[in-house]
Amino acid sequence: MRIVIWLGALLPVIYGMIRFSTEWHPEWLRNFLIFLEPYLHVVLTRFPNDPLKFLTDLSGNSALWLLAVTLLLTPLRVYLSINLLKYRRLLGLFSFFYALIHALLFIGVDQQFNFSSALHQVVSKPFVAFGMGAFVIMLLMALTSTKKLFASFRSWHKLVYIAVVLIAIHYLMSHKTISLTHIAVVGTLFTLLALRLLKR
Repeated sequence: MRIVIWLGALLPVIYGMIRFSTEWHPEWLRNFLIFLEPYLHVVLTRFPNDPLKFLTDLSGNSALWLLAVTLLLTPLRVYLSINLLKYRRLLGLFSFFYALIHALLFIGVDQQFNFSSALHQVVSKPFVAFGMGAFVIMLLMALTSTKKLFASFRSWHKLVYIAVVLIAIHYLMSHKTISLTHIAVVGTLFTLLALRLLKR
């Protein structure tokens, strides 16, 4: 199961590498990717028009969906008696990995490590503040996720509920228009959150 999780969690990295290496693909690989595109419903054969936006969206969405899968584990155990909780830490760390990339793209690339400018963005743009708040919570959870520290900081991990709300708001506010897809994504997050809370 760990191998499946690793392969699934690294798919966004593989996808990013494919998109950024399109100019060097041999003909056989390009033809294969063209064949796959209609079935995967993703673009595989074009270099991103806006590389920073592409990476920011890819890392942010990957962090969101891996967090959703992490939240799913408790309802699976409670309602379907499928116990995969031993993989929760691994999935959570992968979610944090992509959240870290997402934050570093903002601080390091977009703001060029100008921390005063980054702080101004956090203060002046609510959607950035919500995202940064969620990242800080995920950072605390990642740092205290080892067996030894988790026992002492178990209550801190309940902050994940706040993080999910912040992420949902950040996700919606980061789009100029809100579509049914965006509503469905947030609805999925809140449904998983509700299922976790109901079991209490």
